Amino acid sequence: MRRRTATVRGIELGRARPEVIVPLVGADEEDLLAQAEAAGGTRARILEWRLDRFRPDLEDVGEHREAVLAALPALRGQLGPDRALLATFRTAAEGGARPIADRDLGSLLEALITGRRAGTQSAVDLIDIETSRDERVVARVIAAAHRHGTVVVGSFHDMDTTPPESELVEILRSQRLLGADVPKIAVTPRSPRDVLTLLSASLTAAEDLSGPHIAISMGPLGASSRVAAETFGSAATFASVGEGSAPGQLRAEDVAGMLELLRP
Repeated sequence: MRRRTATVRGIELGRARPEVIVPLVGADEEDLLAQAEAAGGTRARILEWRLDRFRPDLEDVGEHREAVLAALPALRGQLGPDRALLATFRTAAEGGARPIADRDLGSLLEALITGRRAGTQSAVDLIDIETSRDERVVARVIAAAHRHGTVVVGSFHDMDTTPPESELVEILRSQRLLGADVPKIAVTPRSPRDVLTLLSASLTAAEDLSGPHIAISMGPLGASSRVAAETFGSAATFASVGEGSAPGQLRAEDVAGMLELLRP
């Protein structure tokens, strides 16, 4: 049986070489577009806009949402037609830059999905939703994404530890049952054996053949998980151009090269 995939702008997640995803963490539109231009010089085909890092001067959630929507057309134009845009608001509890209420998170993501003020319905290709948020908000965002042809990344982060393998596998499976097209887990290792736990969980999930997922062991100790993605079934890995968005991220071109060297 062939493993299912998820496709955005001709990029097939879950097939062949894992994709390199580069985060964009600019604090304003000028920095954001400059980072997108720099990322365009790499082999990364998916760029992640970290919404929580954008416009930290705007504390009001409504003003922040409007600023995000206003910046979206220029960003989409900078990326061009062949690169996909993943929109992510990583909350403070998940290692992000700012807190946000569940309802406000849902409103922001739905506005991005529907393309309001974006000038195009296909401005955002993938959306990230933390599956531990309010289940009604998660369900609403996933439903809106699927109505508009947007791929859903359902994410889970543990910034302190690495849960047991059985728990990690269950998280990935439960995220898919919720409707996530690409379940994602990112955990923090305290020992080399924790990295092995993450990699084994990733391989077990891949053997389900139910679709692509992303599995990352964070920090310097987990760096090997970022370049061994294909061997252990992860469909993508995150790497930086300039400032990264998570501990342990490597340079995008280094990761792209190592993925090729380590192809099984």
